[in-house]
Amino acid sequence: MRAKLYKFIILGKLYSLAFTTVSCCRFFFFENIVSSHKGNGQAILTEKEIQEIRDETPFTDAEVKSLLNRYDEVDISENNSKGLSYDDVLYMPEFIGSVFAPLVIAANVDTKTKRIYARQFIKICSTLSTQIKAEEKKKYLFELLNIYGTGLLTHDEIYRMYKLLFSHTISDDHILAMTFKALNHPTLQNKGQLTKQEFFKMIPDHEIMNRMTINFRL
Repeated sequence: MRAKLYKFIILGKLYSLAFTTVSCCRFFFFENIVSSHKGNGQAILTEKEIQEIRDETPFTDAEVKSLLNRYDEVDISENNSKGLSYDDVLYMPEFIGSVFAPLVIAANVDTKTKRIYARQFIKICSTLSTQIKAEEKKKYLFELLNIYGTGLLTHDEIYRMYKLLFSHTISDDHILAMTFKALNHPTLQNKGQLTKQEFFKMIPDHEIMNRMTINFRL
């Protein structure tokens, strides 16, 4: 009985030691990952970059500062150097419920690091802001949907758009029917595909502004 008790105590100590060792290794590994991101300069905006943001977006100096502060609340890494993941941005309260936010966010993920930094974050907000006109939003959406780079939208791309818009309210069969109807409209130059101008005409201005706009309350 005593031998079994000693064996139990020794096994318990070994397990505790193993758990501590694994925990320390995991902590060391995590610290190394974080350290490897620090100081890479990805999200540290220079005065020149801030000026470029002002030129590229409709935001005022105060609005740019407000957006940078909002980004800073989520990216708590040193100098905001770690960046944010796609999900980090997607689940920010501002973007929840926005139909086209997932597409816009995905389009601004850094291709090398798979992260979103301050500059990309402001570009996302700019695209979805109330200050961008309907025509510009349509142009941007067309390029996002034009996944094959042909300059034409076909079945897969139109279906993808309708799926984003209506997947929570109607069945896939209805979405397929809508796609077929859109690509066979009598006004199309060529059945089965939409040119950029035909796409612009298909979506009313008020619809794109309603679906692709967020009021950031800056």
